[in-house]
Amino acid sequence: MRQEFIWIAGLTALTLGSCNAPSRTPAETSTPEAPQQDAANAPETGTAQSDIADDETEGLPETDISLAGLEWVNGLPRLAGQRIVTAEGLYDNQPAFDDNGGFYFTTETAGNQTDIHYMNAAGEVRNITQSPDESEYSPRPSPDGNAITYIHQAPGGYGGQVYRHPLEGTSTGPVHDYGPAGYYALAADQSAMLLFALTDPFSLRWIDLERDIGEEVTTGIGRALYSAPDGQSAFFTLERPEGGYIVNQFSFGDSSITPVFRLPGKTEDYAVFTNPEGELAWLAVSDGTLFYRASQAYWQPVGDLAGMGLNGISRLAVSPDASQLAIVVEE
Repeated sequence: MRQEFIWIAGLTALTLGSCNAPSRTPAETSTPEAPQQDAANAPETGTAQSDIADDETEGLPETDISLAGLEWVNGLPRLAGQRIVTAEGLYDNQPAFDDNGGFYFTTETAGNQTDIHYMNAAGEVRNITQSPDESEYSPRPSPDGNAITYIHQAPGGYGGQVYRHPLEGTSTGPVHDYGPAGYYALAADQSAMLLFALTDPFSLRWIDLERDIGEEVTTGIGRALYSAPDGQSAFFTLERPEGGYIVNQFSFGDSSITPVFRLPGKTEDYAVFTNPEGELAWLAVSDGTLFYRASQAYWQPVGDLAGMGLNGISRLAVSPDASQLAIVVEE
């Protein structure tokens, strides 16, 4: 049975757009445009394979993870106690928090390979995977809390498949047959997921894990693909022809797709989480400034990351209790 995907340009887009305040946020206008599906060029096989969509050079870039506390004042986050928590001279990237105050991340090993590591709340680090001839990246705690998932890349491969790794034990292998893929987002009941498929151009692919069927949703997507905190939907980006990205929401329930808002400036990265008031919220960085917005609001500057000496900022991750922010920076 063919899956139908429905683009909705109405309720959510109009509701969120009508609450923007463009005079206070030069990074976006008040009403989001319909999403554009411009093609992105697929990288060659020499691309740094644990950062598929954004690095076009041989080898892995040197990146670190900075960890900061989030203090909430009058409904807005403020950064506290920022520090670099990973080793210098390596590729450390793609942080993802669990419910215990720690986070999983991808780290470089010998020969431009990568493993998944875990840093607990006390700052102690341990290996989750140890595979000298293979790579693992894009770690995420599974929705049921009993495992992690990640992209597994076979020796000499490009991209890979989503693997499931129980917290007690070893990998149980791929959860789907489709590949190669770079990033993914799982539904709460783990019956379906979205994949960043390494096609030409890059495409978004829906996978029914129970029936083992799939369908292309759209093409020309950006790398930032995340499940909503409740797992009932997922967010992905499409590039605008004039530059910058629009965040779109895919419903796992009815497969509808809704344009939500523009990201500030030219950034393509963001974090989606639940704020202390129980609202869906986002953080993004543009030109060294940290921006925040909650449901039915506009982007507000809340932190000067460049002033803290953090440069080349890409991925962001927020802990489930909204008390910590992980920031990927260039060394």
